[in-house]
Amino acid sequence: MAALGISVIIVSRHRPDWLERCLRAVGQLDYPCFETLVVACPAGAKIARNFEPLRVIDLDVANISTARNVGVNAAQGEVVAFIDDDAVPEPTWLSHLAAGFTDPDVAQVGGTTLGRNGLSVQHAAALVDATSQSFSVSVSMEDPVVLTPAEGKHPRLHGTNMALRWSAITEHAGFDERFAFYLDETDLSYRVSCGGGRTVFAPKAVVHHASGPSTYRDADRTPRHVFEIAASAAVFHGKHCEPSQRQAAQTAFLTDRRKWILRHMQQGPMTPDTAWALMRELDAGYAAGCSRAAIAPPSWASQVTGNVDHRGVTADDIYFVTSGRDTKTICAKAKALAAKGQRVTVFDFRQNARYHRVSYTNDGFWLHTGGIYGREIRNEAVIRSSTLEDRVRQTLERLKGIRSKNPLFPAG
Repeated sequence: MAALGISVIIVSRHRPDWLERCLRAVGQLDYPCFETLVVACPAGAKIARNFEPLRVIDLDVANISTARNVGVNAAQGEVVAFIDDDAVPEPTWLSHLAAGFTDPDVAQVGGTTLGRNGLSVQHAAALVDATSQSFSVSVSMEDPVVLTPAEGKHPRLHGTNMALRWSAITEHAGFDERFAFYLDETDLSYRVSCGGGRTVFAPKAVVHHASGPSTYRDADRTPRHVFEIAASAAVFHGKHCEPSQRQAAQTAFLTDRRKWILRHMQQGPMTPDTAWALMRELDAGYAAGCSRAAIAPPSWASQVTGNVDHRGVTADDIYFVTSGRDTKTICAKAKALAAKGQRVTVFDFRQNARYHRVSYTNDGFWLHTGGIYGREIRNEAVIRSSTLEDRVRQTLERLKGIRSKNPLFPAG
């Protein structure tokens, strides 16, 4: 059976360094039939054109829904997958997303998104109600599962790790361009589910989301601007809440976000003056969102298919284990191999109890750090008895079917 053609869309604005890292990882995907489309500002487009094969669309507009619609209109795959420019996929990401579309009634598939330490779950299976409140769903983290709507709640997908059939996106008018930032993908996945499209959660379709700095937040996730967040919430409530629910939804949203701003003030560098300014911005943004008139959906081009033929990396994956004294040498080898198109992972575990971290380096290889006695998964004991061999074996078991299929351990 031929592989499903997938178009990977990456929207990027004012983050060329992050985009470059993302594109290195996308170039190491193992999927046999995909294309990459980058919709970017001038700086991002310049970086993207250094990578082949991919298509670049120049667009310098501060509206993620507009940019995603432009990408969808140019996509040639039956399925369209989305990932943020400050995120990187595990090599098997597309393979797991594609498997969710085996059932022709499945319209959309989402995966597991990990946070900045590369281990803690940022987003997993969830439902969302008409007020945009999320509810986590307890599912197996091994096998794909259909997420069933219940009591007015519908599956919630996240734009840094989701895929939809091209037909489902276009039949449901694409991304609503009143959502310049925040809730854009939630609105679309909600509408697709309300229209009868089935949703699958694929737990092993894993993306690492670094949450890079942007117009809306600092590198430590401290908010810079909240106007569009509040405006998007107002648009969502206006579209999906019953009129009798809207006042309560507004109050709950503004109360929650004010508490969120105060937590940042209490825990970080935010000053009281900045906090009060952001709260005023919340009110102004919500009022603006209430008055945003509906925007006509894009005029979709007739989809051209058949040119989605890029084949991912198929060679065996290479793993190195450092001794602690040869880390620089091993990382230099990993960088050189990655530059030749290999997928490489380095385990740099030390004789201590530090928490583990996983990162995809700017040099194009995966790096695992931490202590052999320390926590990897965050619900483990704080300190545990172990050996280097045991910790590597445990990590490989966790990565089975996610990082690679045929790991090799070259001699150091």
